[in-house]
Amino acid sequence: MVKPFLVGSNSAGGFLHLGAEVLKRGGSALDAVEVTIRAVESNPDDHGVGLGGIPNLLGQVQLDASFMDGGTRAAGCVAAVEGYLHVISIARKVMEVSPHVLLVGPGAELFAERMGFRREELLTDYCKKFYKAFLGDSLDKLEPEFAKDIGYLEEDYLNYRLKEWYERLAEKAQGTVNVLAMDARSDICSGVSTSGTYLKFPGRVGDSPIIGAGNYCDNRYGAAACTGRGELSIRHSTARVIITYMSLGYTAKEACNKAMSEVHGMAEEPVLSCVAFDNRGNVAAASTSGEPLYFYMDIGMDSEEMRRGVWVRE
Repeated sequence: MVKPFLVGSNSAGGFLHLGAEVLKRGGSALDAVEVTIRAVESNPDDHGVGLGGIPNLLGQVQLDASFMDGGTRAAGCVAAVEGYLHVISIARKVMEVSPHVLLVGPGAELFAERMGFRREELLTDYCKKFYKAFLGDSLDKLEPEFAKDIGYLEEDYLNYRLKEWYERLAEKAQGTVNVLAMDARSDICSGVSTSGTYLKFPGRVGDSPIIGAGNYCDNRYGAAACTGRGELSIRHSTARVIITYMSLGYTAKEACNKAMSEVHGMAEEPVLSCVAFDNRGNVAAASTSGEPLYFYMDIGMDSEEMRRGVWVRE
């Protein structure tokens, strides 16, 4: 029998022990995933998720999330949410009490309000300075590594040359947290939360809140989630593709590698990563643009373990 465990993308590093404690007490995979992602959402130093997420082009923090139960294949998702921190919990509530799968924008915010979630200010002082630096074309004074990619964006935005700058920006300025878990009953859950690509166009929604694209799980086969250029995994239905390959007998590693290989050719320089496990607890990760890092922790471990995935070059 597989020991209950969690897997998280790079952003989850340092937080898996919270979910592992839930699993050690006999708690559900759903609770383990939620508590772990909530902690990442509350981390102001992570600029791709929740509090401290870099705003969009209008200076607004818009958050996306999805939550899926592998036993029932029920799911809840929210997108373009403003003013609510724990969008992973809102997504879970959508799954549990609403007749819908996906709520967006003001509708998702109204749902959150009616469910008792509290409005919060998500722009930190750092992010306010970041945005002001962008507007003033002085981002190099704050974030030198992004100056080349972001410094000219305002002019291009005003000229509606959106595709050109987004192609350059999306390679570096993005962040997402993925957490996947299996509990003592062999039930599986997967969750994803993000603030999306830095300085994204208002209303842009990536793969994170799209079931089958950025997130999918099924107790019969396993779980998978993605980070990177969300448009690619939407077009490829990457998370669902990985699960399909596992249902056909591919190992988790083979499924991840094959899915990443198929993304090559969809863009000149595709940027996409995935992490997955099968229903026997075999874990894998792969990326089109480098050697991905991910974290693993089961209930027999004292601390999480950082692991490296496969760089799929073609």
